[in-house]
Amino acid sequence: MARSPTTTESGEGLGIPLLAMASSIFIMSTGLVAIKATTLGGLQFSLWRLWVGVAALGLVVVWRLAVKPEARPSLSSLRWAIVPGLLVAFAQPAFVVAAKLTSVTDVALLTSLIPLMVSVIAIPMLGERPGARFRLWVVVAVIGAALVAYGGSTGLGGDPLGIALACAGMVCWAFYMVILKVSRAHMDAIALLWAILLIAAIGVTLYIALTGWDSGSVTTRDWLLIAYVAVIPGGVGLALMTWAYRWLPANIPPLMQRADPVLSSAQAHWLLSEPVTALHFVGGGIAIVGVVGAVLDRSGRRLLADARDKADPTGIA
Repeated sequence: MARSPTTTESGEGLGIPLLAMASSIFIMSTGLVAIKATTLGGLQFSLWRLWVGVAALGLVVVWRLAVKPEARPSLSSLRWAIVPGLLVAFAQPAFVVAAKLTSVTDVALLTSLIPLMVSVIAIPMLGERPGARFRLWVVVAVIGAALVAYGGSTGLGGDPLGIALACAGMVCWAFYMVILKVSRAHMDAIALLWAILLIAAIGVTLYIALTGWDSGSVTTRDWLLIAYVAVIPGGVGLALMTWAYRWLPANIPPLMQRADPVLSSAQAHWLLSEPVTALHFVGGGIAIVGVVGAVLDRSGRRLLADARDKADPTGIA
C-alpha cells in the first residue's frame, strides 16, 4: 500500500502535503494585494499574468527535464491537463466580468460556497464521502469566509447576468479542484501546472480577441507586479498546491482556502491601509475554527488517510 511523505501508521495525518497546502494558501493570498496595486483591469492583468507564468514555469520545466529526462510527460498524459486548463480559461474571465456587472461581494460570497460543491462532486468522481460533522465544520468555515468577504464590501449588486457568470465560474472552480486530483495521478506537478496555464492563457487570449477588449497599456510598475504574481503566488504557490493535491483528498484544499480572505484582508490592511471591520475579525475567527475543526475531525482524518493510501507510488512527483 502506498505511503506518502510524513505519514503515520494510524493514518491520522499527512504532514508535508498539509504544510505545502497551507504554505501555498499563504503565498497565493499575497497576490490579491499586488493585483489591487496595478493600473490594469482584472482581465488584462489575468492575460499577462498567465503568459508570464507560462514563460517562467516553462523554464523550470526545461531545466527539470535536463536534469531528470525520465520526468518528461508523454503526449498521451498531456490530455489530463486539457479539461483543467479549459476550466481555468473560462472561470477567470467569468469572475472578472461578473464582478464588473454585479459586485465583488456577490462573487466573493458565491466562491465561498465552493467547498460545499466540491463535497458533492467528489462523491461520484472520487468516492469521497465525508461525515456529517465534517460537513458541519465546512459550513462553519464557509460562513466565516462569507462574513470576511461581506465585511470589506460596499454591498451586493444583484445583476442577473453577473450572478449567472459568478455561479458558472464557481462551478468551474469546483470541478477544477476535483479533476485536478484525478489529473495528478497521471502527471508530474510542474508539467501539469505548466500545461494548465498554457491552455488557460490561450483561452483568455482568444476571449479578449473575440470580444475586442484592449489588452491594456502596461507600465514598468505593472510588469513588476505581473512578474511577482506570475512567479510567486501563481508559480511557487500554485506549484505547492498542485503537488499536494496528489496526497490530499479533494475536500481538504478548498476548505483550507477559506482562510484566504482572512490572510488577504490582513495583508491589505498592513500594506495598503485598507480598513478592517469587526466582521473581518469575527468572520476570520469563525473561518479558521471551521477549517481546523474539519481537518481534526475524525471524518477529516479518515479522508486524509484514505487519500494517502490510494496514492499510487509511480514516481510521479
